[in-house]
Amino acid sequence: MRNNLIFTGIEEDNSQGNKSQVVTESKLREHLSEKLKIPKETVEGLRFERVHRTPSQPVRGKVRSVVAKFVFFKDRELVRRQWPELKGTSFNVFEQFPPEVQEKRRRLIPKMKEAKREGKRAWLAYDTLFIDGHPVQQ
Repeated sequence: MRNNLIFTGIEEDNSQGNKSQVVTESKLREHLSEKLKIPKETVEGLRFERVHRTPSQPVRGKVRSVVAKFVFFKDRELVRRQWPELKGTSFNVFEQFPPEVQEKRRRLIPKMKEAKREGKRAWLAYDTLFIDGHPVQQ
C-alpha cells in the first residue's frame, strides 16, 4: 500500500458493469492533467503498476473511488503534493493505509483539530500525531 493513492469523485460510466483497467487508467490520467494541473507530458510519463476502482459492483448514481498503485514512489509523491489544486472541488486524493492505521488516524484527527484551534502546529505522519514538532503519546 506504500505506493497507493486513492482518488475520489472521478466520474464512472457504470451503466454496463465494470470497466477495464485501461479505461480507468486513461480516466485517471485525464483527471491528473485537468484537475490536479499536472503537465500532460509529466502525466504521460507516470507509470502505474495497477489502476482500478474500489472493489464492489457499480451502482447507479454512486461513484467508486479509484486506487492507483504507482511503480515509483517519487511519482506518487509528485501527484500527492498537488492536492491543494482540488480545494473547493468535489474531488479528493489521499494515501491508502492498512485498516489498523486508518483506525488509529481516525482517533487522532480530533486531537489534531483541537491543537490547531489552539494555534499550535499539528500534523499526522502515518499513525503518529505531532504537535509543535513533538510526537504525542497515546
